[in-house]
Amino acid sequence: MNLIKKYKSCLPKIFILFFFILMFSFPYASYKGASSGLMLWFLNVLPTLLPFIIISNMMIKLNIAGRISHMLYPILGRLFHISPNGSYPILIGFLSGLPMGAKSTADLICSGKIDNKEGNFLLSMCNNASPIFIMSYIATNQLKIPGIRLHLFFLIYGSSIISAISYRAYHNYKLKKIHACLSICEISDNKQIEDSSSKFSFDLLDNSIMNGFEVITKIGGYIILFSILAQIINEIGTGFRLHKAIIMGILEITTGIDQICKIPIDTNIKIVLVSLLTSFGGLSGLAQTKSVLGKSRLSIKSYILVKLLSAFVAMLLTVLYVFCFRT
Repeated sequence: MNLIKKYKSCLPKIFILFFFILMFSFPYASYKGASSGLMLWFLNVLPTLLPFIIISNMMIKLNIAGRISHMLYPILGRLFHISPNGSYPILIGFLSGLPMGAKSTADLICSGKIDNKEGNFLLSMCNNASPIFIMSYIATNQLKIPGIRLHLFFLIYGSSIISAISYRAYHNYKLKKIHACLSICEISDNKQIEDSSSKFSFDLLDNSIMNGFEVITKIGGYIILFSILAQIINEIGTGFRLHKAIIMGILEITTGIDQICKIPIDTNIKIVLVSLLTSFGGLSGLAQTKSVLGKSRLSIKSYILVKLLSAFVAMLLTVLYVFCFRT
């Protein structure tokens, strides 16, 4: 047992040392990857996510999110069996994508408006690539097939919903007692909505802005690091283009999808691979998600399991789609 613990503690150190050696061995690839990651963050992620994070923080603290959740609850509550407050992460996650679904869920847990059991379910279902990324970047810009925009969106989001609901059913059946012990708080009637409202103040705005910059800076750091690693993999050797593109997609989906779509293979294979990788979200997406969870104690292990299941379901659904509608 001690040997296993020692091995686990040494593994991250070995990886960091290996990463440093790779950067030293491939300086131009490291520079190119860092530059592309920085530009991706600065031109796309920063202007898109930062305003959402700031305003979402304000909406939760001023209880605007609670009122919106109650408006959506009659529909979303019946569909997904969630509390009234749980409707808000679904709305934000489905509109703005990863990692805002995780961020809004973690914020609600930290403010005591949902419990960990519901939070883990919402985290696994609401934290996906954004609709704009799927329909614009993937379908239109990369695959060059704008006609499948909505199909691809429903395949990816449908697989996430199916996987989250399936895992929750399994989790409730097998680990009900454990979940009850790990739950941070129990909320019965969600009466906190009326008690937790606050008045606007510039201190509240300042805190929301600083939190937004802290979160967006962490996200940028992960994007840059994974972009460097993906670029180094791309520079190693000249063969195995498809294998390298898949590995790059596992690391960071934006660069991986770009490489897959440049390879001269059957379009249907590209669609299946792109759907699989996007449903998983990449290791960069997992790291970004972990960075916004804060003190919420949400389970990143459960999240990873659901993402792997979602990737598998997306692959199956996409294979059926291309076989039935594109052959």
